[in-house]
Amino acid sequence: MKKALVVAVVVLLLGVGLVGSLSSSASAETLTIWVGGQAAQLGESWEEAISRYEEDSGNEVDIQRFGFSAYYDKLTTALAGGSGPDLAFADLGGWVPTFAKRGWLASMEEELQSWDDTDTIWENLWPTVTYEGKRYGLPWYTDDRLLLYNKKMFREAGLDPEDPPKHWEELAYAAQKLTDEGKRVYGYGVSGTRTEHATLGYMIFLYGAGGQLLTDDYSEAAFDSEAGLRALKFYTDLANKWEVSPKATSNNEDDYRDMMAQNRVAMAIGGPWSFPLIEKANPDVEYAVSMHPYATEPASVLGGWALVIPKSSSKKELAWGLAKHLTSYETWMFWIEEEGGPMPVRKDVANDAPALQTENWQTVFDAYSDAVPRPPIPEYPEVSNQIRLMIQDVLLGNATPEEAISKAAEEVNDILSE
Repeated sequence: MKKALVVAVVVLLLGVGLVGSLSSSASAETLTIWVGGQAAQLGESWEEAISRYEEDSGNEVDIQRFGFSAYYDKLTTALAGGSGPDLAFADLGGWVPTFAKRGWLASMEEELQSWDDTDTIWENLWPTVTYEGKRYGLPWYTDDRLLLYNKKMFREAGLDPEDPPKHWEELAYAAQKLTDEGKRVYGYGVSGTRTEHATLGYMIFLYGAGGQLLTDDYSEAAFDSEAGLRALKFYTDLANKWEVSPKATSNNEDDYRDMMAQNRVAMAIGGPWSFPLIEKANPDVEYAVSMHPYATEPASVLGGWALVIPKSSSKKELAWGLAKHLTSYETWMFWIEEEGGPMPVRKDVANDAPALQTENWQTVFDAYSDAVPRPPIPEYPEVSNQIRLMIQDVLLGNATPEEAISKAAEEVNDILSE
């Protein structure tokens, strides 16, 4: 009798466990997240961050990572077709308002108004994810653009690595002194590919000359000015006249960062995302950052990426939960401890993380106040494309700077008037 009772209890417990297991399995969901841009290269940390979410939530996550150059076309094709992931990365350079205007994204406004951590995000990031008064993205990391340079190459060229160039004339002098084309060693990397890198490169020179990309109300081109022409000439002269760059139309700042790790390019535009990546490429590289050289006033360009929820997702509530997890204080403190970057969107993490209290990071934070955002308008991607074409026309010798800037301004004005 006792034996039968024991067997019955064991069977009952096994049955309960089996039912519980089946119930848990049935309730588990699988979310898909697409990660694009420089952060996609940090694979191990992504796996760990996602693993922590899976353990806490009981859900599973399919994470897919894409390089910068292929990601925009991949994402827009999917969103336009009503498919794609449950959560995705979107560049802060106009992608979010563009996608929102096309009806591809779910608004996060209600969730952000009730989230306890909304006030921890840098305030100047919210306009980059806003369309018609509603927020459609949660900024995940941010950055500002600076001069990234190789200290070892400076010393070998007889330059002081503690005194990098501050103005354009000093930049041109140092870049020429650092260049030895016979050894395939170059002083400065000019981004001239038909990617966002080229627009960002031009913008840091444009604002450093006292110009601006568009008018304050975003209704017309403003770069077709004396400052804009001066910036275009100097930027392209670095490649065409002084020949201090590897082939500009084939390379961008991501390529130059890797070349810098190999002591082949001494200076390029970089930022806080560069720190973990250049160190992974060469743990022994000696690098630093400084304010980018300017003509009339210090300038930087604000960037970064946001998390967005496609309207086509059937798991929006779970996607929001994953977005909160990835943007949490705990996740970001883990991320900085593991990778040392990029720059968190959370002010509390910027203040608390020991790894962010270095000289390089202080330069990043000091420059943030001078960083200008790209125009947060749906037309921005088309505007940016015209800037890239303008730069390439000059680099390839298809137009003079005067001709190229006039044509680009005309095209941009047509875009903005539609």
